[in-house]
Amino acid sequence: MKNINPFIIGIYLSSEYFCNRKHETQRIVNAIENQRNLTLISHRRLGKTGLILHTFEHLRQKNDLTLFYLDLMHTNDLSAFVRSLAKAIIGKFDKRTTQVLKSFGNLVRSLRPSITIDPVTGSPGIEIFLQDNTNPKTGLDEIFKYLQYQKRHIVIALDEFQQIAYYPEKNVEALLRGHIQQLNNTNFIFSGSQKHMLTSIFGDYSRPFYQSTEFLELGKINREVYKAFITQKFEHGKFRIDPMAVEFILELTNDYTYYVQFLCNKLYGQGVKNITNEVIAETLSAILKEQEVVYYNYRNFLTEQQFNLLTAIAKEKKVNMPTSKAFIQKYKLGASSSINTALKALINKEMIFKEKGYYQVYDVFFSKWLEQW
Repeated sequence: MKNINPFIIGIYLSSEYFCNRKHETQRIVNAIENQRNLTLISHRRLGKTGLILHTFEHLRQKNDLTLFYLDLMHTNDLSAFVRSLAKAIIGKFDKRTTQVLKSFGNLVRSLRPSITIDPVTGSPGIEIFLQDNTNPKTGLDEIFKYLQYQKRHIVIALDEFQQIAYYPEKNVEALLRGHIQQLNNTNFIFSGSQKHMLTSIFGDYSRPFYQSTEFLELGKINREVYKAFITQKFEHGKFRIDPMAVEFILELTNDYTYYVQFLCNKLYGQGVKNITNEVIAETLSAILKEQEVVYYNYRNFLTEQQFNLLTAIAKEKKVNMPTSKAFIQKYKLGASSSINTALKALINKEMIFKEKGYYQVYDVFFSKWLEQW
């Protein structure tokens, strides 16, 4: 690809546009090559999905594997999980569409695959329907039999795996664990952004997945490594950026991968060849202005107490004692009991998170906007 903006957002293209993560990649590769399942945990916007797809690229280069990636975020029950899993795997083992339907239909009778045509591109695709009055557990059982039937080493990455804990059906964890234990040709990467939920699923003695995987917690990319990556990409595009400006980018974004990439993408796309701190600050201000409609919407669905507490945390960058007298008086937040209620609500809404004893706003750009409030 010529003249591509090297700061990719939201997708994975290739290792050329991927920064580091060598240790984490090798950890996952080693687990898969030695038939171990792995649980990957990280905060949102740190590049978890990109790491999985980057690892898949490495696995393809040196192994004869069949690889699946499935995001469970928008599945809200077992039926949706079964349909999504079927849609992800169908067609991977058989190249011809008619053969796909035949082989899949012979083994998975509770699900009905149907050929669809994209109205824009005209390309054929496959949609999955659950047969009328079919229990999704039956479909799940058939899909795992279909996987077991394949004479391949299979790897399935289930992103936002904690979502299964919110399904209305009972014993979903036990059901999945039972099926996974029966597969001798498949390994799993479980990943998610809700640390407390995932550590409970895999670390609680009373739960079915207890100690069934190894853990890998994803942190921020080493700052010096990221600085070298950013500098190299700008210089390759004939931009001038000094080390202090790169440091400023990482300070503003708190080293969070998504926000680093987004800000750098904007800077690269503007075409201003001499990137200074002033240019960076102006670009960030423009980003916050563009996002104001979203931020005001956040404001509208929070109570006044929740919004005031959120703003106070943003202004402090991080807070370890939000119910302390000094913090309450500084921002005129009211009674400590109401602050505790607001704190729980903000955590449940994933507006803030707690790490190493400190509360922080999840969205780095939103936090910057709140600082100006």
